[in-house]
Amino acid sequence: MTIETLPDGFRRIEWAYRRPRWRRMVQIALLLAGKGVSTASDLRHLLGVDKKSLHIALDSMLDLLDPLIESRVISIGSLGRMRVVNLTDYGKALARALGVEPVESDLEKIARLHHGETQTRHAALVLMAAYQARLRGWQAEVVPFDPQETPWFQPDLKLTDEGRAYYCEVETRSRVKPRKWARMRQVNLIMPTPAARLWVVRRIQNMGIPGRATDLRTLAKQAKAGDLAQFWLEKW
Repeated sequence: MTIETLPDGFRRIEWAYRRPRWRRMVQIALLLAGKGVSTASDLRHLLGVDKKSLHIALDSMLDLLDPLIESRVISIGSLGRMRVVNLTDYGKALARALGVEPVESDLEKIARLHHGETQTRHAALVLMAAYQARLRGWQAEVVPFDPQETPWFQPDLKLTDEGRAYYCEVETRSRVKPRKWARMRQVNLIMPTPAARLWVVRRIQNMGIPGRATDLRTLAKQAKAGDLAQFWLEKW
């Protein structure tokens, strides 16, 4: 989408920045509105995938975030060490004025359906798991079911790879949950560290429940080394 001028009510962005700069700022806002991602890492990945159409160099992305914050289009926060990016109400109004209806962001959905505002560590791990899956070319949907509609089935994350869906449990620590696991025919487990993964997997195996597991620390190390070949690290 080539934008020649901004709608009334948003012209101050044009007045404050040169055209190439404010156009790229608006493109980032529209990308956030359309995709619903909530982390700076997800945004960086999307810009890398779409860099030909967006004409935004990855190393210039952070330079564009500051004017977006100053223009009240986005807000920046953190969940632990994770940097989160949100469209403001003004940013959402800008997207609508340009014909893009903002989807509910990952973080908004977790807050609405899964106590994301109080369980911040868990929210951060769910966002991190979604990012690691998307980095590997998978689709990720946080909190795929409304608890009021399916209280008996509340996975943290739905991952899809080549048409195959995995409903995943993201755990913050290695504690035994026999009642939770006993209800499942199989377990798709995501843990924060290798040690926690091994501990929980051993206990699920002892219950005779099949499944697969991964951990975010190992996935992050593999991604940093350029190894994006696998998401699941073990299956039993």
